[in-house]
Amino acid sequence: MKAAIIYNPNATGMNEDVLRSMNMTLNKQDIVVNDVESRYPGQVIDLVKKANLDSDLIVTMGGDGTLGEAFRAFGEVNQQAHYAHIATGTANDTASNLGLYQGSIYSSIKLYENLNKCILVDVDMLTANDVPFAYVSCCGTFTNLTYETPKSLKKTFGKMGYYMFSGLIGLSCLPDVIHKPLKISYNMNGENKITSALTMIVSNTKMFAGFKLFPNAKINDDLFEVTILKGLPGKKTPQALSQLLYKDGKNFDFEKYSKYIETFQTERFKVIFENGEPRLGFNHDGDHAFVSLNDDNSLEYKVSKKVKMLLPQRAISK
Repeated sequence: MKAAIIYNPNATGMNEDVLRSMNMTLNKQDIVVNDVESRYPGQVIDLVKKANLDSDLIVTMGGDGTLGEAFRAFGEVNQQAHYAHIATGTANDTASNLGLYQGSIYSSIKLYENLNKCILVDVDMLTANDVPFAYVSCCGTFTNLTYETPKSLKKTFGKMGYYMFSGLIGLSCLPDVIHKPLKISYNMNGENKITSALTMIVSNTKMFAGFKLFPNAKINDDLFEVTILKGLPGKKTPQALSQLLYKDGKNFDFEKYSKYIETFQTERFKVIFENGEPRLGFNHDGDHAFVSLNDDNSLEYKVSKKVKMLLPQRAISK
């Protein structure tokens, strides 16, 4: 059996010892491993395509953006190799989503000590106007933070680097928050709606940016979640953020904040941007994405394909 490990050396938790540990884990199972370094943004796409031709297993090691690039690759080819991902990034929302332990990279690697105990899962691949992404597509206020936060802050402070950068630029962003909301129209459960929103999120994940929005989300049910953030609930904002960040998301009362946030589950979603392309563009899996709107300024989201991922049993049981 042959495996290709494609790793991002600049990921927050990536180092030689982590790579060595993954190699040893596969070598002990008589798997021949080829290590391939990703040297620049977007290269994982081509590396995965190439490895798909001559490998039985592809393992990516990096952040959520690395996972997103792998999904883009599989969206453009006929998948032959099985796929696994070890989260070594800053936020690693996908670690929770895929049933991997988020607190330690080595814990994730240990879950692959016996591949015979893992299962193949057909994970939903979402597209936005046919552009694939792995778990989240968003636009609007502050959605640029994940890819504009300096790498030095992320490498040194981890997830706190995002919050620090957010605080530094927060005041400068306030005018845009107030004067440049997203003006969108869409259909929800047969009802046509038009609204001004701070942020729009389309996701297939339990967590996004550390927020426990959808603890019951499934990665293989052909459905995804849409969240429209219309505004912030004033003095109640810290309370809402605290609950989403640190408490059980199952107990978050969306009805209590229905004036400010709208969320629903669907298999297809079409949204029209009344003012044209969002000023900040789109964020796919934590990276800046280039997505062209249709002639009517619309964007259509759907589950377009399945990616065969080799996951621990807990990916389905959780």
